[in-house]
Amino acid sequence: MKKEPILASVIIPSFNQKHVIFDALASVLRQKTDFHYETIVVESSGDDTADLIRQRYPQIIVIELPERAFPGTARNEAIRIARGEYLAFTDTDCVVDENWLQQLVDSHRRGYKVVGGIVYNGTPKSVMGTVDYLLEFNDFIRSNETTNNTHFGTCNLSIQKDIFHQYGLFIDQVKGSDSLYCRKVKENGIALFYQPGAAIWHRNRTKLGKIIKNQRELGYGAAINRYRYNLNGALFVRYPLFIPLLPFVRILAIGRRLIRSSKRDFIKFIVLQPIIFYILCHYTAGFMKGRRVALGR
Repeated sequence: MKKEPILASVIIPSFNQKHVIFDALASVLRQKTDFHYETIVVESSGDDTADLIRQRYPQIIVIELPERAFPGTARNEAIRIARGEYLAFTDTDCVVDENWLQQLVDSHRRGYKVVGGIVYNGTPKSVMGTVDYLLEFNDFIRSNETTNNTHFGTCNLSIQKDIFHQYGLFIDQVKGSDSLYCRKVKENGIALFYQPGAAIWHRNRTKLGKIIKNQRELGYGAAINRYRYNLNGALFVRYPLFIPLLPFVRILAIGRRLIRSSKRDFIKFIVLQPIIFYILCHYTAGFMKGRRVALGR
């Protein structure tokens, strides 16, 4: 009997995520689709997670790497072996809707080569989880279809495989490889299509220390990327006197997005301002460190 071709490949990088990865995988395997798809996990924890995945879900392809791989590097390993025409990306700390993959592929069938979807708050009862969500995913909670996007995150992203043949793979860095890749293809005339029907729930960080660490890393990477690729905000790298304004600029930008997309989330953002401002000061500290590195100082 002839096997049906694989139309889509779901790719998930994993590092020290044993506590959440099985919920993510269960949601991926529950997809309702009119096509066949495969799931590829790239595991670099160095523990027994890969073996546990193979035992519980033998249908999943597991690539085991000998040492920790950054997310972009791990995804590249899967891209090289993926059989699907469309490559859908999510993360171990996400749970995807049962129609997630169908919505992404249907958008590809409409002619869009890069598709991103909505990200819901997977920790709505946690104050700190909500803070983390509002800081990191305020770009991806709109309810209308649009191509007015500058980037997507690989927690909810699908790319036609031919794009990788044309523009190369993700770069190897801790933060921002997905954003930079989307910006690159957009600069080359590829539309970034936002499909709110492709929904995921993101389990956010709920500990203040972990949120601060993440924001410091994001600030660090933002400074380097803005200098290296001349992105919006490069002004803050070139003129350090403006850096103290960064928390206020970020608050205004996030608030502007939220008031347009979700009045409820905007109200939460206002109420949580003292915590958010404090955390954004740490983002700024990371930015300052990244600036020194970018400038070789």
